[in-house]
Amino acid sequence: MSFLGVNSEEVRGSSRSRKPPYNVMADIVSILRKIPLRDSHQSIWWRYGVAVLVSLVFLAARWLVGHFIFDDGVPFATLFLPIALSAFYGGLGPGIVSVLITVALTDYVLIPPLYTLGLPNTNAVVGTLLFGISGLVISALGEASREAVLQASNEAEIRRVAQQQLLANEERLRIAEQVVSGGVWDWDIVNDTVYWSDGFQRICDFPLDEKPSREKWFSSLHPEDRDRVVFQLDELFRHQLHNWAMEYRIRTTSGRVRWISSHGQIFYDHSGKPKRMVGINLDITVRRFAKDAALEALPRERLG
Repeated sequence: MSFLGVNSEEVRGSSRSRKPPYNVMADIVSILRKIPLRDSHQSIWWRYGVAVLVSLVFLAARWLVGHFIFDDGVPFATLFLPIALSAFYGGLGPGIVSVLITVALTDYVLIPPLYTLGLPNTNAVVGTLLFGISGLVISALGEASREAVLQASNEAEIRRVAQQQLLANEERLRIAEQVVSGGVWDWDIVNDTVYWSDGFQRICDFPLDEKPSREKWFSSLHPEDRDRVVFQLDELFRHQLHNWAMEYRIRTTSGRVRWISSHGQIFYDHSGKPKRMVGINLDITVRRFAKDAALEALPRERLG
């Protein structure tokens, strides 16, 4: 029985590989790129400078609200925000700097007696201590969030570059197939699934959305060449040969006959069974017809 099993083996469904859709994250990535990298010496000034600036802005806003609008008596309530922002933007170090600035200046400008250093009572000491500890925890969480965001940004950038490279490679493949009038194929023998490139589909006059299968390729073989091709494949598998090269005819879906020069590589598993076969088919119809015409004309020339 032939290894291809075209007469007795039930055909299992096969599908052509398709590229997964790619989610464009340009806007998000552009925002994430504004976060300074930890190992960038130039960004150190930005990270710590932003921490100082944000802390001072929030302290000034809190002082203005307390003096001109209302004073709720809880000076630390809104000062967790600059710590969180500083840690998220700059990391753990800037977050700690923000904690130190807010603790020191809150004591100086927000906790009575104003404009003096030194906490007046036990409640102020406990409140400041709890704020400092909470600020350190927030800084650590901000650092973790920052690392996660940077990692996500890097992964998104890697995916974007990989997608661009994939599209460029596919474009090169299309151009190469057009130049050589050929098409690439890939047969997963174990799972009996097949991949055909666009060039392969064009050679056989298949629609580009045609679902590839081993049976469709077998049916496309010219009846006079079919047994010869199948026998050659069986011999390759039987002797565990790796290189495939053969010329044969196909009958396309539009009824045209084309000569194909097929070249491929066969891969085997550890037990010697074929597991994959990859190659390229070239359309050599014009060359073969020209060769056949020359051979037919040769006897006439000799007689003349």
